[in-house]
Amino acid sequence: CDVSSGINAEYGGEAEAPSRKRQRVMEESFTTETNSHVSIDEVSIEHDFVGIKNMTEKEQGMRGWTLTKVSGDETLEYKFPSKASIGPGQMIKVFSGNSGATHNPPLNLVFKKLDSWANSVDLEIRLKNSEGEVVSTYKAKAESSTEYLEEGDQRACSVM
Repeated sequence: CDVSSGINAEYGGEAEAPSRKRQRVMEESFTTETNSHVSIDEVSIEHDFVGIKNMTEKEQGMRGWTLTKVSGDETLEYKFPSKASIGPGQMIKVFSGNSGATHNPPLNLVFKKLDSWANSVDLEIRLKNSEGEVVSTYKAKAESSTEYLEEGDQRACSVM
């Protein structure tokens, strides 16, 4: 990358057009809403799990609770095992089936029917209590765009 000047070289009496590079830009945004002391606390794309945290001082039984992934037209629901519970201040991690994680209750669970928590650009994860009420929601949206960079633009440089 030549970042020393923005002057076009003269050739044959006409200025050469500056070269342009395309760069794909991904912008991600997410929100979490909760109305419970047990909520979606962490979504790890790298390790492919959703963390559910109990912020109370009492153990919380998870019998009848569900975790649902909504992505486009696809909806997959995970039902917590009847003996699952989260201790005070603890977090249960629900890994995808392709994460490579080992099912190790009570704190590490695997959702075998789910390939990945983050394989879409429009994602919603809902935690429902045993009465079927949504108590916590995580929403993520990724949008891609293309920007054209002029020669000399620092963003057009790549490190090898």
